[in-house]
Amino acid sequence: MTEHLPVSARALRRVPLVGRHEELRVLAGHVTGAQAQDGPGGAVLLTGEPGIGKTRLLDRLAGTCPEHRVVQTAGVRSEARLGFAALHGLLRPFLDGLDTLPPPQREALGAAFGRVSGTAADRYLVGLATLTLLAGAATVRPLLALVDDVQWLDPESADVLAFVGRCLHGDAVALVLAGRDDRDGPDPFDGIPVLSLTGLPPADARDLLAANSAGRLDPAVADRIAAETGGNPLALLRLTRTLTAEQLSGTAPLPAALPVPGPLRAHFQRRVRALPAETRTLLLLMAAAAPQESAERWRAAGCLGIPAHAADAATAAGILTREHATGFRHPVFRSAVYWGAEAADRRLVHAALAAVTDPVRAPDRRAWHRAEATVGLDAEVAGELEAAARHARAGGGPAAQAAFLLRAAELSPTDRVPRFLAAARAHLALGNPASAQAALDRAETELGPGDALLRARVRQTRTRVDLYSARLTGIPARLLDAARSVAESDAPQARRLLVEGLAAAVVGHGGPGATTPYEFAAAVLASPALRPTDSAPADLLLRGLAARLHDDHLSAVPLLRRALQAFGSEPLGSEPLENDAIGGEKFGSEPFENGAFGGEEFGGEEEPGWDGVPLAVLALFAAEDVWDDVGGRAACTRLAGHARDTGALGALQTALMVQALWDVRAGRFGAARSGFEEAAELAAAMDLPPHGPAQQIELLAWSGREAETRAAAAEIAEVWERQHGNDDFGDRARACLAVLETGLGRYPQALACARVVMEKDRPGTGTRVLHEVVEAGVRSGDHRAAKQALARLEERAAASGTPWAKGLLARCRALMADDEHAEAYYAESVELLGRTGIVTEAARSRLLYGEWLRRRRRRGQARDQLRTAHRMFAGMGAVAFAERARAGLAATGEQARTRTGPAGRALTRREREVARLAAGGVMNADIAVRLFISVSTVEYHLGKVFRKLGVTSRRHLTSVLDAEARLP
Repeated sequence: MTEHLPVSARALRRVPLVGRHEELRVLAGHVTGAQAQDGPGGAVLLTGEPGIGKTRLLDRLAGTCPEHRVVQTAGVRSEARLGFAALHGLLRPFLDGLDTLPPPQREALGAAFGRVSGTAADRYLVGLATLTLLAGAATVRPLLALVDDVQWLDPESADVLAFVGRCLHGDAVALVLAGRDDRDGPDPFDGIPVLSLTGLPPADARDLLAANSAGRLDPAVADRIAAETGGNPLALLRLTRTLTAEQLSGTAPLPAALPVPGPLRAHFQRRVRALPAETRTLLLLMAAAAPQESAERWRAAGCLGIPAHAADAATAAGILTREHATGFRHPVFRSAVYWGAEAADRRLVHAALAAVTDPVRAPDRRAWHRAEATVGLDAEVAGELEAAARHARAGGGPAAQAAFLLRAAELSPTDRVPRFLAAARAHLALGNPASAQAALDRAETELGPGDALLRARVRQTRTRVDLYSARLTGIPARLLDAARSVAESDAPQARRLLVEGLAAAVVGHGGPGATTPYEFAAAVLASPALRPTDSAPADLLLRGLAARLHDDHLSAVPLLRRALQAFGSEPLGSEPLENDAIGGEKFGSEPFENGAFGGEEFGGEEEPGWDGVPLAVLALFAAEDVWDDVGGRAACTRLAGHARDTGALGALQTALMVQALWDVRAGRFGAARSGFEEAAELAAAMDLPPHGPAQQIELLAWSGREAETRAAAAEIAEVWERQHGNDDFGDRARACLAVLETGLGRYPQALACARVVMEKDRPGTGTRVLHEVVEAGVRSGDHRAAKQALARLEERAAASGTPWAKGLLARCRALMADDEHAEAYYAESVELLGRTGIVTEAARSRLLYGEWLRRRRRRGQARDQLRTAHRMFAGMGAVAFAERARAGLAATGEQARTRTGPAGRALTRREREVARLAAGGVMNADIAVRLFISVSTVEYHLGKVFRKLGVTSRRHLTSVLDAEARLP
């Protein structure tokens, strides 16, 4: 297939590829780099207007790579609602290797292609399976995958191919995509390098015209044609067939306006209208049918009384290929034929196609054809569409699901609200809040006075649209009303609503007159939907956080500790609440701000899909509030593992950010940075907005990077706190600023930041900031603030009883004690915090103890503490605190040693991840699964690790990587 479209097939074969030398050079370099498993490689997107030559370049590329195995597919407009249709075409040659895939990938890909039932096809597991199949095939022979007309890909195939394109590195796979540059809506291919095709330069345009003109071509005429067509090859070739020989030679005047239509589609439509009526009907039938429906289209033609030879006229005109099953010679013909036809004619061919489509083998296509042939209401067709939506959901196709459900709702005499609601949720899972909102508006107009449960679900889904758009105001009140309306009739649904509402109440300020966190928590504790006997992690977190907000910290501690312990002993998905909360789809970039909200209920059956508040975030709140670093990290590790195993990348991305916070507190700044970078990479792979420095503010503050920390805090204050109403993020930023100011010795500023957080006393931050207030208050002379914080710390630490809590309490008591008692408290703090994973605070206790000893002129003992503190801070990269320790050590007469890092410091983030897993004994295939890359990419990175570190086997990696993880 080519974009240089003349009138006849014979002329088409004569058209050479003219020019495009630079574009071919770039594409050849891309393919060569991938083959060498180094250099650029990966994916590239070729864009341009219709007729500009994208398809012709793909054809030339395929013909000039004899050493490659070439596979091709293309988007087809009529297949855009059929999930994974284009992907199936691309992977068909490799499906014999399906059994070699890891089970989760095999099941996901099988579900996507309809080979297995009962398993939902998570699109990122499908993406990883695609990556594994392509990379595996490339180990035998380099692979060139060409995908044309990406503007007409079904969204599922587009997401998977974009994911694969962003993940390809170190594989002998080159992926070249091509599509129009005017694609509508969000672009799943953002982040993939783009090669833009423009019109041919004047010289090349003249050459193309000359090569395709029967007689002499006047240079001035050629220049005008080139100028007015913008060098579009398709338009140039059309004019060589439209203008007379005299006009081309310059002996007859050209028309005032050359006959080149603005939209090329109009040109194609005129050519179609010139054909006989039965040929036009046959073309419309072909345009309405999917490419795989070759047999159906001929059977449908027979039903309409159209003979097979009706295609001859279209073939002679260069509209159809010689092989009728292959279809239209140029993609624009399909669009021009379908949308240029009358609505009644479109319904006619869809009815014919529905009549000949097997309801067992292709129920989805049959349902859609019947729907497109229907005017008015039809319960039977609506039921078929609903069944097709279920099948699409099981196959991981939310685009098809949304389309089926919306059309089913439109055709339904009854049950319209559940279908509109389900369509809205499917649209939201696609990242299309505007369409979701429109479907909700239609659902709300259909609600009756007795539809309490449906009204609650509509409110819940409206809330998720607001959450997706980072609008927190009013959410708790709406969800609370919805939960109350269904608490007696549907307790699990009520608890889902309460968890979402409580989370929004915790993080948001609500605005004047809004439901306060205290009021919401009181409602939670009084709700009949809450069961005291529940032991699932999500239920315990709900009750514990509600008790924390409504009663006091002491009553919440046992529940929060039990919740963290339950992550190690209880199923994560004992019911939809837990299943949904650990899920994760495409769109989930920030806790509470954005989320992947599935959870469609239609046809009387509820299917879990909730992902509004990742459990990793709620577990973080709980762990910080009771100073349980062991339980908090264990919960996060389990949730991250579960997300990896199930391919829930939205939940995994959040869990990675929480894990990175625990790495910061453990003094593993290098590992933390890797975690943040991996989360950012997942965001890019999922086509989410890029992560900025705001997400890493705790790492920046502890690293002493003042300008970057202040910039991140300013962004949080303006964007997240003021615009989006996320007060929790604002408090976290203020707590981080307190750490920065303390490290720099600016205690009044530290106190000002920390005191605000203490007074708000949100779960997590309100407790974690208490020791900052004590230290800053003592150092700045505000003993009243220090005493107030110490009193609260004493009460809460006693209830918690963890070494982290008791170690901080001992240090704060030392700061407030006289000389007689201070030393014992300092020693106790050093010992207790040394038993935790909170290495940053253990180092701070040694620093404060050493500074206290130095002030009492006990230089020898001071040196021991300050030397250790400096080594710890310098090793982790806490520059400001390391400088304090260095200055204190110098005051005792000792100079701190300069620390030099190992050669491993040159490792990239991905190399560190691969090396860390390899050192832990994880096999290459399992590393690939965990990191969402291919096995050959693992081998590529591991080879570079060995060379950089100067090691020859995996067992030598551990000692080097331990030092590497603590580097800044």
